[in-house]
Amino acid sequence: MARIDSRLSCRFISLPSYFQDKACSLKISTLHLSLALALALFAQATLAQNLPPARDWTTWGYDQERTGWNRGETSLTIHNVSELRLLWSTQLSTPPNGIVLSTLTAPLVAEGVSTAQGTKNLVFLLGADDTVFALDADTGKIFWQKTFANPAAPIWPATWLCSNTVNDTPVIDKQNNIIFVITGDGKLRGLNLNDGADRMAPVNMVEPFARAWSLNLIDNVVYTTIGRGCGQLPAVPGVKPSVVPGSVSAMDVSDLANPLLIRFYTSGNKYSGPWGRGGVTKGPGGSIITQTADGSYDPAAGDFGETVLKLAPKAARLLDSFTPSNWQYLNAQDLDLGSASPDVFNFQNRTLIAVAGKEGFLYLLDAADLGRPGHSTSLYKSPQLGNDAAEGRKPGQGVWGSITSYETPDHKRFLYVPMWGPPSKNVPQFKSSSGAAPHGSIMAFQVTAEGEKLSLTPQWISHDMIVPDPPVVANGVLYAIQTGEQTVQSPAYVHGTQDEINHNPLSAKYRSTPVGNLTLYAFDAETGKQLYSSDKIITDWVHFSEPVVALGKVFVVSHDAHVYAFGLKH
Repeated sequence: MARIDSRLSCRFISLPSYFQDKACSLKISTLHLSLALALALFAQATLAQNLPPARDWTTWGYDQERTGWNRGETSLTIHNVSELRLLWSTQLSTPPNGIVLSTLTAPLVAEGVSTAQGTKNLVFLLGADDTVFALDADTGKIFWQKTFANPAAPIWPATWLCSNTVNDTPVIDKQNNIIFVITGDGKLRGLNLNDGADRMAPVNMVEPFARAWSLNLIDNVVYTTIGRGCGQLPAVPGVKPSVVPGSVSAMDVSDLANPLLIRFYTSGNKYSGPWGRGGVTKGPGGSIITQTADGSYDPAAGDFGETVLKLAPKAARLLDSFTPSNWQYLNAQDLDLGSASPDVFNFQNRTLIAVAGKEGFLYLLDAADLGRPGHSTSLYKSPQLGNDAAEGRKPGQGVWGSITSYETPDHKRFLYVPMWGPPSKNVPQFKSSSGAAPHGSIMAFQVTAEGEKLSLTPQWISHDMIVPDPPVVANGVLYAIQTGEQTVQSPAYVHGTQDEINHNPLSAKYRSTPVGNLTLYAFDAETGKQLYSSDKIITDWVHFSEPVVALGKVFVVSHDAHVYAFGLKH
């Protein structure tokens, strides 16, 4: 299933110069050289483990495991977060559009960037018009911006599902002072953090206008996923244009002059694409974890619908998989398992994967043995938490985005689930509840174990939230945003097939008309006590984003291309 792009050059792995010199002067044996390299890598890994956790936010979900937990943030606490104030807001130049639900990607934050004007803390965003923005994190002023022209013309008309615009949150390589982005022409670009200058020649990574999801950087490899069938394949004379199949793309950028692309196709057609907004998640040993949407499950044919996949590093091959036994039912009801991205975390002596989808169940998988016998047996499956109506689109219900994990100072492990729509009638009783939540909520669970048997103990459920995005945690505080968006995908006054509904401009207008405003909340991560609300400060809404907490501030974006920074007044 993995395919190497033959148009790109493969690189040779080189040793550090110290070992090259020794090898030439002393002519040491290959065995000794390998041992020396192993020792050097071990020392490097040990040093990395001993470094304090990063205070900034350089990838979607904070880390490669997509936990959403900033372990380095210490300025905001449960005692002072109630004093949050709007420090600044900046209007960016990307024009909002009714068909384009995601005007801006979620923010990224890089601390201590060396620039010609001194050391700066910068906030980075990618606009739907292929503009990369770098803002001063302390003032909100634009430090630099760079727009990339897309010479390609889309074959398919834009819809709110496939808007022919970028959607991928970039990723930052702090060590090498680079931000990697995929622009609308499908090319991966590497830019200097301090001025936006090109660090590599643009290289094809996905198809033009594909729906690429958040980038992840793992061991000098940039990953992304594409789904929904968006984008366009190369034109073939006399052949009708075809849709783009779902895939995981891995670009080795160890040598910026000679990148190597490997792609793993999750199916042979547009279905079964991974479209959880966090892209791929890092598993044990540099493995890659992702989960797919509706589609046929036929491993012999290379079709992995409704499946959690574990791939080898660089997406080179399939290692393991988990597919719920009711995958055909999920397909029939449009209950994509791929509506969220996996969360990988350690618990006791195991590495666990938390996954959920639109059906409203939460699974815990063993990262060392995903599906156990038959590839369909989880370590734990929760009671139904939401979406009793089994709705996939009218309105969207269940779990969207990703799950967040957090470990308290006394080593209690919590999971936080963003639930669209009301809780299930079968949901267990929470220790703390804030009343009815018909539009959505954040649900908090503690991971517990009796011997080898895992369970989730309900802790608290938030008050009603009009479609929550994935929350994030820092220093005992959980931050969540009510997006305010409309999730009905096919309003009653639009008739016809689903394809006609998707392309009807009335549908796009309906989807981009909010039913509430974007609101930032802060909760005690353990008890669920509300500590802060931005109330009506932000009047617009947002689609498929996340709050970002870093360097003593909380950053959010809105559909009208505003960036907001909340913090403490000094």
